[in-house]
Amino acid sequence: MKRQGCREWVLMLAAVLALGTAAPAPAAEKTLDIGVLGPLSGGAAAYGVELVRGAEMRADEINKAGGLKVGGDVYRIKLITYDHKASAADAATAANKLVFQDKVKYIIGNAVGATCNAVQTVTEPQKVMFTFVCWGTKNLGPDKPYSFRSMLSQWEAAEPFYRWIKDKHPAIKKVAVISPNDTSGLDTNTAVVKAAKELDFDVVADETYERGTKDFYPILTKILAKKPAMLDVAAAPPGEAGLILKQARALGFKGAKGWTAGVNPATLTSVAGQEAAEGVWSPVNVNVKSDFVDPKVRKFGEEYEKRYKEVPGVIAVANYGAFDVFTKAMQEAGSVETEKVLAALTSRAYDTVWGRLVIGAKGTYGIDRQFLYPVVISEIRGGKPVDIEQVLPAALRVLKK
Repeated sequence: MKRQGCREWVLMLAAVLALGTAAPAPAAEKTLDIGVLGPLSGGAAAYGVELVRGAEMRADEINKAGGLKVGGDVYRIKLITYDHKASAADAATAANKLVFQDKVKYIIGNAVGATCNAVQTVTEPQKVMFTFVCWGTKNLGPDKPYSFRSMLSQWEAAEPFYRWIKDKHPAIKKVAVISPNDTSGLDTNTAVVKAAKELDFDVVADETYERGTKDFYPILTKILAKKPAMLDVAAAPPGEAGLILKQARALGFKGAKGWTAGVNPATLTSVAGQEAAEGVWSPVNVNVKSDFVDPKVRKFGEEYEKRYKEVPGVIAVANYGAFDVFTKAMQEAGSVETEKVLAALTSRAYDTVWGRLVIGAKGTYGIDRQFLYPVVISEIRGGKPVDIEQVLPAALRVLKK
């Protein structure tokens, strides 16, 4: 009996030890809801569509690879999208739904400056991380620590763009600028005019129009009477920029054409017509098939075109990159808590679809919240963008020294 009891005790001890050395159970899959906002209808719909598609592509890649591994947890990414139609009121409503109804802590993607202002009245007090391509100057600042811009804005693009024009096309002296009459447009005109004047250009027209305008003949007649050598359709969205150039050509304009905020040359060309679009320069458009861009941009372009049967613009690449940066920061932080992710996000450079990406520009905004990466100046030729030269934003040139 004693031997039997001893044998049973030994077996029990072995079982306990075996349990102690067993492999840990796999982490249970959780869901991480991430919001995406944008104009999915109306004149600026091309922006919102690209935002959603860029986010979809990175989210799907993560999910197909087994989910986002953060610390001891694994998250399946779920996107929640809303169309704000480029309306600030609709954007505020959508942001409230995302934050208070859907309980998101991350909104990766939004466009149109006035709508970003509206969203930030919700995200900043609630400490919701928010990244966007909006060009409003006041969308970044020390008073908005949870906000990041994932695409170069007018302040990063205008100076190197106009410096390139001055160097390569010295005959251009007089410039006319036209943008929508809202936060994004006004801020863009301000940056363009400042950059142009500091480089000794004569800005003969600084005009704005109401979004949704179809008849630009009256304002163009006024602008062209001042005989500009170049017309910059600055912050005009692709459809409206196309109309402006089409109608300017009908009025006899044959000068140079710039598009400081140019992000979708295919749409601009389809509206303007190939002849009116020919020769348009832009510092923020991206040709995903170019030898000037990082190989990862070319790969992204191939996958995007295969999936959506369209060539992506810079906004799709930017939001894909933002999604990648934010999720990498979550992994580095070992948490999805916004305060921990915020600290990780601003601590280093990232290898992204753009290549090396730095979050900086404190000198411009008072805080490092601007994504910085090399850009390429392109020209529309035969209806398609052709890259001309790679340039660096001033803020990135400072960091490179």
